[in-house]
Parts: sequence; C-alpha cells; structure tokens
Amino acid sequence: MPLIEESSYNAPLFCSNAHLQTVIPSFFRQEAPVDYERECFATPDGDCLYLDWARCGHQTEDLLIISHGLCGHTNRHYVLSLVRSFQALGIDCMAWNYRGTGQCPNRLLKMTTSNSTDELDWVTRHALQRGHYRRVYQAGYSMGANLCLLYLGREASSLPAEVVAGIAFCATIDLPVCSALMDTPPGLFYCRYFLKKLEKMLLAKKQQFPDHIDLDKMRRVRNFADFDNAYTAPIMGFRDAMDYWQTASAWCWLDKINVPVLMVQPLNDPFLGGECYPHEIARKSEAVFLETPRSGGHCGFMTPKGQEWWPAARAKQFVQEIVQPPLAGN
Repeated sequence: MPLIEESSYNAPLFCSNAHLQTVIPSFFRQEAPVDYERECFATPDGDCLYLDWARCGHQTEDLLIISHGLCGHTNRHYVLSLVRSFQALGIDCMAWNYRGTGQCPNRLLKMTTSNSTDELDWVTRHALQRGHYRRVYQAGYSMGANLCLLYLGREASSLPAEVVAGIAFCATIDLPVCSALMDTPPGLFYCRYFLKKLEKMLLAKKQQFPDHIDLDKMRRVRNFADFDNAYTAPIMGFRDAMDYWQTASAWCWLDKINVPVLMVQPLNDPFLGGECYPHEIARKSEAVFLETPRSGGHCGFMTPKGQEWWPAARAKQFVQEIVQPPLAGN
C-alpha cells in the first residue's frame, strides 16, 4: 500500500498561504546555472527538440530525464535543483525543452502538450542510444509530471526496459478539474500569467506559419478552455478542449504503472483538485507512492536558505531507496 501519509515537508511558519508558497519561489528562488551541453535532436516527424545534457563527469549507468512545466524551460530553478542533486549522486541528467518553448523555437506548427508521450518516448530512446545507461528515471513538474505519469501508465507495455522509476511533483493529472480551477478568482491570476506566455509563443508561430495562426482568436481567449478550443485542439488534432483534456489526463492510467513512482501532491496546491489526489489508486497499487504534504503550494516547497531544495532532496532519497545496489554518490 504505497500511500505515504506523513510527509517530511513542512512549510516555514511565517508563510502558510498556498499562493505565497507558489509565487515566491517561482519568481524569487535563485539557482546557480548549469553548464549544459545542448543537442538539437531531429524528431521522426521532421522537427527539432532541444535537449540539455548535464553529465556527472564520469561514465555512469544511470540517467535522469526531466520534463518541465507549462511555458517552462530547462533553466527554471526547479530543473536546475534536480540536476545538481542527481549529479551529486553520480547520475547523468538530460532536460528537454518542449516544442514552442520561447527559448527554443521548433520547425513545425505542432506544440508539445500534456498528451505528448510520443515526444517523451523519442527523447528517452534517443538518450539510450547516446549512452550506456542501464537505469533511466523519469521526472517531471506540473504539466511535465502529468506527461511522465501518462507515459509510464499508458505506454507501460512498450516502455524501454531501462526505464525503472518515475518522480512527479504537483502533477496536473485531472485536466478538466485543473483547468476549471484556473477559471475561478484565485486561479485567474495564474491563468492570465500563462496565457500571456502562450500568446508570445503564438506570435512567434505566426511569423513561421502566417496562414495557420489567427491571432484575432487570441483577443477572445479568457481561460484555458478558450485557448485549447481555439489553438491546441485544432493544431494537435483533438475535437475540442474537453477531448484534449480527457485524453491527456494521466489519472486514469495510474493503475497501469508497473515501475516505482513517487507522486508528491501538496494538499494546498491551488492548481490541483478532483482526481489529482488518487488515494484509492495508491492504496491498491504496488508501484504508485503517493505523498500528500499539507503544504507546498504549486511547485513551491519553500525551503530555508542554504538547504537543498526539498523536492530535489526527496527525489534523490526515493531513487536511493529503490536502486539496488545503492548509489554511492560523490
């Protein structure tokens, strides 16, 4: 019964508000840059994905693949923290930038969505060809966490044998509910923030594909439903936003996961609701370890200055517990 009822995370006493726990780390937490080696990976459909490699400095059999959040990139503090923690364990890391990411424009009209398990599979198999890896760990935050879980569940029967574990923080695995939360007064702050970033992506796409992007529709977009109905669904081949959300929600595939997975879902996460807290699935599962700290916000997890960021430390602890023989680290 992998249900972790007592989490080791505790928010600072001075900050009990979920929104402050979310916003302060997102905008103000600093992490030293990582000296990535960037690779332009040519995808099977003729596009390019930018992969950022951070190798530990010696040959290793272990690789961590990191999937970032919506409108994120590989230099976000939460990615950098994970890279540094796992490098200290002697594990290579590879973080990939999604199609349409502002820092890494792609060639096709397509965008990476919460449903893009094909892209994660391409990236994973390509990484296995690049190194002599025997163990691959999939990690993700928010949208990237949903993508990891969807990949590990929906594609369970065809996963590379080297994929041995997953780590998911603040996974938006019930997209209809998560999107509805972003259309309520507290959530509208976050929704508008993301829509501004998505609009910038569309402006860049308009330059590449002037006949396929109608920016007039963006003026009528007020929430994620509007955006996904106007752009995501028609571009990516879904009937509408609801079809996309239901197809891409990982919660209904959790019971198919057969490798150990750590899911950390803060109870006060303003992005999560509904099936994002799959207690019954975790109780019955031998693979899904659900941890629900009382606080943390959405990918916030405020941690005292000078300490290792809690999610990175927790992910490292989980991997050390499941790998046999244990990793020695540096």
